[in-house]
Amino acid sequence: MPRAFSDNERDRIRAQLRLKAGHLFATRGLRKTSVGEIAQSAGISKGAFYLFFDSKEALCLEVLETIEAEMRARVLELALTRKRNARAQVAEILNAFLTTWDAYPLLRTFSQADFEYLVRKLPSERVAAHVAQDDAFIDTFAQKLKHEGIVLKVRPRVVASLIRALFWVGLHRHDLGEDDFAETMPVLTDLVAGYVTGRRR
Repeated sequence: MPRAFSDNERDRIRAQLRLKAGHLFATRGLRKTSVGEIAQSAGISKGAFYLFFDSKEALCLEVLETIEAEMRARVLELALTRKRNARAQVAEILNAFLTTWDAYPLLRTFSQADFEYLVRKLPSERVAAHVAQDDAFIDTFAQKLKHEGIVLKVRPRVVASLIRALFWVGLHRHDLGEDDFAETMPVLTDLVAGYVTGRRR
């Protein structure tokens, strides 16, 4: 039976699990990575792993959410100005958000098939909670834009759906090819920005 851990040990081990698992998922893939490999890399037993997560898929989602939180924080820190074109600024923000994932090895290798597999393996209420986090971020994002003088012309849920659509394109970057993806994404983000701000070029 796995031994009990102190609160400090639990925090440290959980952070190690996210770090080590993120590396394994990026290099070996979600499906090929085993719980045993993750536990060993973090210096705990396989049994102890389940004191922290119900499954490797639950851990993977937490790794992804940690990355998303960092990306969202960067977006909300971006400076805006009333003197610049609203469409151009929103397009710049969307493009920055959707291409920032190049800094994260896991996001570079995560595919549509991986995402679908992850969703199938997780409880529906956990997936719903993740979607709710996305919606909450869009509301915060819209408030930031409004504070800076940029009013979105469509409902927040439509904005969220459009950003998810852009995210789906990102999951197909390998199908598109890196060069085509790099050229396509700025075009799509500009079109979405024009639609949500109601601004034409």
